[in-house]
Amino acid sequence: MKELISELKLFSEKEIYEHIIEKLKMVPVDTQESISKFLDNFSFWGSFHPTENDFSTLERLSKFLKENSEKFEKMYQSLEDYRSKKIFYAILNNWYNYDFINLEQVMEKCFSHYFDLDIIPSCQEEVFVDLGAFTGDTIKDFIGIYGDNYKKIYAYEMTEQSMRELKERVKNYPRIIYKQKAVSDEVGMGSIKIHEISTSSNQLEITEVGELEVTSLDDDINEKITILKMDIEGSELKALKGAENHIIKDKPKLLLSVYHGYEELLTLWEYLEKLNLSYHYYLRYYGGPIFPTEIVLFAI
Repeated sequence: MKELISELKLFSEKEIYEHIIEKLKMVPVDTQESISKFLDNFSFWGSFHPTENDFSTLERLSKFLKENSEKFEKMYQSLEDYRSKKIFYAILNNWYNYDFINLEQVMEKCFSHYFDLDIIPSCQEEVFVDLGAFTGDTIKDFIGIYGDNYKKIYAYEMTEQSMRELKERVKNYPRIIYKQKAVSDEVGMGSIKIHEISTSSNQLEITEVGELEVTSLDDDINEKITILKMDIEGSELKALKGAENHIIKDKPKLLLSVYHGYEELLTLWEYLEKLNLSYHYYLRYYGGPIFPTEIVLFAI
């Protein structure tokens, strides 16, 4: 990691970009096409069409890598275990060198998504808030791993269809409060930007007139929160800001998706660091071996 960060500090943004392009030339064409297809389906990273000389995502990446080398160093040092540090290195090295080997090595194959028993070994009387509950996968995993001795679960989901499926899937579990609302740093109305590929990737658009209620956790929940999970398609930072009072007062365990764009890997950690709450940080990787997604930052 030290060598990688030193190189990012030494090289100019243009040199970083040229380096990434040279590494790209060594990637098999079918893998390039797979990455291009994935980035086409989602809007978080920018476009990438090598056959058309469209490398806008790599221009954005080069700028991000150059401008944040010192922050990478600080975040790396803040991570609590070697597994987290290796995951962080694997992500950066994949972006910079198209390193698929380390990325495959750090793929999670032991614990369920969000619930690493080395990080959260037990849960008792929790008030668990699930932002982006979708159809209940995370709630079912939480109860299956830790049991039904939780105090309460708040399940937030924007779409009517997903909410119906969620309620049906977890209908036999008690003390679940369903909230068909969007969560941000403000209160008002919004609209849902429907994703053509997956309803789990629908995004919020704040509008003056909309069909969806938008709230903040500080406004919407009056009791102590002990666990807060977020996977809300790039709205995580706004939702964190809208829960700042809860975070400062309650110090909940935070399970945060940090893969919606290159920048999110840093921005959520940086926001929490500025609150100066002495959180301990971990990374876990639940994605695949080609392009880094499904990255979770734990703040405990």
